Amino acid sequence: MSGFEIAFRNTVRNSRRSVPSIVAVALGTAAIVLFNGYVSYMIHGMQTGTVRSLGHLQVVRDGYLDFGRGNPGRFSIHNYEKVIAAIRQEAALQSRIAVVTPELDVYGIVGRDGRDESSSFAGEAWNPSERRALGAWDGFDMHMPATRATLNEDQPDSGVMGVGLAQLLDLCGDLKVPHCRALPQIMPSPAERAPGATTPDDLAALAATSMAVRPAPKPGISVDLLAASPTGLPNVMRMTVLRTERQAIRDVDATYVAMPLALGQRLVFGPGVKAASTIIVQLRQTSMMAPAHPILERVVKSIDPGLTVVDFHEVSPIYDQIVNNYRTIFRFIAVLMGLVTMFSVANTITMAVAERTREIGTLRALGFERSAIRMVFLIEGALLGLIGAVSGVAGGLLIARLVNAAGMTWTPPGRSAPIPLRIETVSQHETLIASVLVLTILACLSALRPASRASRLPITKALQHA
Repeated sequence: MSGFEIAFRNTVRNSRRSVPSIVAVALGTAAIVLFNGYVSYMIHGMQTGTVRSLGHLQVVRDGYLDFGRGNPGRFSIHNYEKVIAAIRQEAALQSRIAVVTPELDVYGIVGRDGRDESSSFAGEAWNPSERRALGAWDGFDMHMPATRATLNEDQPDSGVMGVGLAQLLDLCGDLKVPHCRALPQIMPSPAERAPGATTPDDLAALAATSMAVRPAPKPGISVDLLAASPTGLPNVMRMTVLRTERQAIRDVDATYVAMPLALGQRLVFGPGVKAASTIIVQLRQTSMMAPAHPILERVVKSIDPGLTVVDFHEVSPIYDQIVNNYRTIFRFIAVLMGLVTMFSVANTITMAVAERTREIGTLRALGFERSAIRMVFLIEGALLGLIGAVSGVAGGLLIARLVNAAGMTWTPPGRSAPIPLRIETVSQHETLIASVLVLTILACLSALRPASRASRLPITKALQHA
């Protein structure tokens, strides 16, 4: 009879010892499978949201990421239409690119005629149709709801703002915003009543001058936006507020404004000037980013040497920080489950050696070498790990299927709308195989010490064991 047959029969026969170890290994494996699937889904979901907002690559002017917020006009791209045309005509990029679109960052002050409230704002200006295509990217087939493009092409002077900004401007009632707090009535301070204090009336006066040659705005709730031009002179535009959108981060919600690109360009540069802060390049798959980056860099520098290409990792460093945090937690759980497996199997094999001392003596008397005795218990430990790991993988996949079919949703950090709660299983093949192999090896190693002790038992002493 071979050592494998002896180990297998002992594993099956001594179920009182084997089953608890198998269950412990199975639970640990299922935990690894489920949490890895959850982490994979969260990372893919976060990357989907990031790519829908920032694209994979961005063409910006040198120094824009460091200094553009302070002076978006100075670090803008004035020949962006030529650059976009060259990118779209590049043969090496045509099969890789999904969307190429300009975006303009706008910073300034917003107020409303006849109101005492004003606030700073951080705005985005983009083309609604291209933004709609940008928000439909689904490179991981997650079937997440597409990001809505809330601006309309047929309303060039209309935009949206955050709920927090509407609260600051006391527009909750006018815009009929649910769950929006009305501004409490507070007497102005002496500084606010000073003759030289800036009020929204000043914005209204500037707006009247700035819009004297433009048609009257359409009826609706409108606000006045003031921004400094690249020359330092103020530009003021009137924008009709279509709706409010609650942003996930409170500080962003209190400053957020989105507007059509043409309106933003008039606000920052004045009439007749076209420029953008960035050119967003969205690829069909994230795996195409590495080969596309140098090609895109070559194309844009051939037109304007002052331009450079950055990826979404550089634009949003918090993405990598969150991903590393998820992966660190997963590694911690995997190590913890590995330790549980080792202690459980080691305890089982130690008990087996203690209860089968006479059997060990009999096998030695029949001619089994010390190495053969050691191998029997090592195989028994490996079987406990293998059966438990395979059972855990099967159980984890079953639980994942049930969770995915339940249709549950939740709102993760950084989002204002709920998303489906899912556990990825399709992309886990390597992790599943690695989990089974690693836990089986750990179980085998954990049996090494008690197996070695069993192989060193003297034959006479083992046979005399009660």
